[in-house]
Amino acid sequence: MKSTSHSPLDSSTAHRQSAVLGWALKGILVLLLSYAIGWVLEQYQWATYQFPQTVLWCSVPYAITAYWLYNGAYLPQFEERRFLLVATAAPYLAAPLGFALMQQPYSRGAVLLVYLLSAAWFTLGHWRERGRYALSLAYLDSSVPMRLKELLGDASEFSQQDIQLRPLAIPAASDAAPKVTDDTSALAGVVIDPQAPTDVARERLISDLRLQHVRLYSVEAVAELISGRKMLSNLQAQDLWALDGNPAYDTLKRLTDIGLTLAALPLWLPLCLAAGLAVKLNTPGPMLFSQIRIGRNGREFRIWKLRSMRHEKATTARFAQPNDDRVTSVGKIIRRTRLDELPQLWNVLKGDMSLIGPRPEQAEFVRVFAHRIPAYPYRHLVRPGLTGWAQVQQGYAEGEEQTAVKLSYDLYYVAHYSLALDLLIAYKTARILFTGFGAR
Repeated sequence: MKSTSHSPLDSSTAHRQSAVLGWALKGILVLLLSYAIGWVLEQYQWATYQFPQTVLWCSVPYAITAYWLYNGAYLPQFEERRFLLVATAAPYLAAPLGFALMQQPYSRGAVLLVYLLSAAWFTLGHWRERGRYALSLAYLDSSVPMRLKELLGDASEFSQQDIQLRPLAIPAASDAAPKVTDDTSALAGVVIDPQAPTDVARERLISDLRLQHVRLYSVEAVAELISGRKMLSNLQAQDLWALDGNPAYDTLKRLTDIGLTLAALPLWLPLCLAAGLAVKLNTPGPMLFSQIRIGRNGREFRIWKLRSMRHEKATTARFAQPNDDRVTSVGKIIRRTRLDELPQLWNVLKGDMSLIGPRPEQAEFVRVFAHRIPAYPYRHLVRPGLTGWAQVQQGYAEGEEQTAVKLSYDLYYVAHYSLALDLLIAYKTARILFTGFGAR
């Protein structure tokens, strides 16, 4: 959500956070309206005393929704609507569990009412601000549009975003020092190309922009904002050192992994055994397939999967291909439904993996890619996962070129991983399970 009144020095993320915060505070009226409806229903005996009390308790999921939207403001703009759906629905879906843990009686109708009103409120705010404001950027260097297309790889990806890009208005050269003539208050920032040749006039223009408190974006930063990927071709050594872990969230995430995996044990364990029996009856060979993969901080571990290919002697590591003739008839089904990944929940319980993170790669591939792609080892700053940002955005990588694209998504995840991003990945993963996107 965006607003037209802001300082040009604000980043796009900070500006969106400010808009979400303001809209959420105004949305307290939604809670008051819900409470008033509940009170009226109680007076006419159309609802019990629990209805208005439940409305008051629903201020908690409302606050969680606002917090998630605030913290998810850095996400790419094309993911805004999906994240809005997740952030508004998840807290209210979890509300009955919270009431049960507190042994607090509640009204399901009240939870539904507050959810519908708050979801409508945040959706209205999203579309209102989206219609009033698109991220307006000017570019200083003429090479910026072409460089953006090179970095994004697909011009249509750029044209679909709510970003207006135009050249910066600069008067013709004269004896006086050149000055920016654009109305910078209408700009969210100015894009510069760090690779563009520099001279005294260009430096004066940049200084002029700084004095006007205009935010400067590199072309790589804009490409990341649009695509949700790190730009590997321009990733410098100092940028890699800036990537770091998040110990507090790592701990929360580890506890969540254990809790969710154990809670779902009565569901996934019988399903795993049934699928494994089908594998065993379909073709000769073991039920399970194991392989050495590389995990957090480069540590090797043994990953487990249900065997989906013909049982063969160990061969050189290679990528699975579409319509791979090694895949069995049962293997095609369990790959498409991702049932072959279920044994990896044991790896999650052991701490080798997380539910969400970059997919663990084979040790042989890691050695090759780390040599050819300098940024590759930094994907191991976090635990690998059953699903990840690269999987829901790209799917399966077939070779080195697609692996580089996959890495750009993985490094974006390493740089930004948070509850907001993990919730979005979980939602997109659930949707993918119904489509089979990315299966091999």
